[in-house]
Amino acid sequence: YVHLIQRLNLQLIAQHHAQNKHSHVFEVLTSFNASVLHLDIQFDFVIENQRGMKFFGIPLFSNKTLLPLLDPPNYQLLHMKPIVLSENSIVNYPLPDLDWKWTWDSWYILMYNDVDDQGWVYSNIVFNKTLSDSTWKGKYYTGNFVRRRIWVRMRER
Repeated sequence: YVHLIQRLNLQLIAQHHAQNKHSHVFEVLTSFNASVLHLDIQFDFVIENQRGMKFFGIPLFSNKTLLPLLDPPNYQLLHMKPIVLSENSIVNYPLPDLDWKWTWDSWYILMYNDVDDQGWVYSNIVFNKTLSDSTWKGKYYTGNFVRRRIWVRMRER
């Protein structure tokens, strides 16, 4: 499985260096999953969204402050499809069917490109569709009221 992770890393690095606005992180991750489909291995990528701010350096972000109709849900898939998880926790993300099993015991945060030490990227008041958009930064600045990060977990048949 190490070679698959290395291949994903190379694709993400190539996208970063190309700085092609038409090639977004979400597209790279989706195409990577399609390229390994014949191997009966898939990586599930889930985006976590929060709204809030820092107050005297203390992060006060929460999924409970997401604005209906304006913000995406707390969790969504790469193609922006909302998902509802029991107890609103990533650990409750289900396998697609009984033919699959988790290869990794837990979820991991995709620590790619410009993210903070917990994998978050920050933006201004409204959510944008892509992580590669220039408004998303791995460092919090005054006026950043939204943040997101990508969780990843590998499964196999």
